[in-house]
Amino acid sequence: MRAGSLVAGLVLAAAAAGCAPDAGRSVRGAPEETSLPGQRWALEDGRVDAAEYGRAMNEFISCVRGAGYEVTDPVLSPIDGLSLLYQITPSGDPASYNAAVQRCNLSHLSMVEPTYVESHPKVMEETLRSAVVRCLRGRGRTASGDERNATELAETARDEPAVVECITESRVRLFPELPDEAVVRI
Repeated sequence: MRAGSLVAGLVLAAAAAGCAPDAGRSVRGAPEETSLPGQRWALEDGRVDAAEYGRAMNEFISCVRGAGYEVTDPVLSPIDGLSLLYQITPSGDPASYNAAVQRCNLSHLSMVEPTYVESHPKVMEETLRSAVVRCLRGRGRTASGDERNATELAETARDEPAVVECITESRVRLFPELPDEAVVRI
């Protein structure tokens, strides 16, 4: 199940990153389909700060809880030091669950989160970073130990899948209490 959660998290991250406005570019004048009225308050100046991201996340979680699903409180990801991680407990009809979560995501978070995360420096938590470097070296990949995040590790190792695997395995081992779905953005 963890592998499925990772794949789902990676797919969601890739899709969300593809939808994020360019850093510094305003969404003013964008067609209604891409401006997402519920997120416009955070996106209209083309930037998202930590407070705006936190508010959007809280609104998303409140929306999902309001739809009748359990959601953990968000915690900071050790992978990038920016993303907020949470766990939703699905229940009932899968189609209803998916529709509710998608509605909440589009209403509150889908563009705010990637705009925030992609426009700020990502820094991996030190114990995780050290474990990932050891893992990569153990697999015969290059890692200087000076890399600060997944992107730099992937550039040095020249093996993005190995980096994702090492991050995922190390994160699960070092931070087992964190939600299963933790996005690795490279």
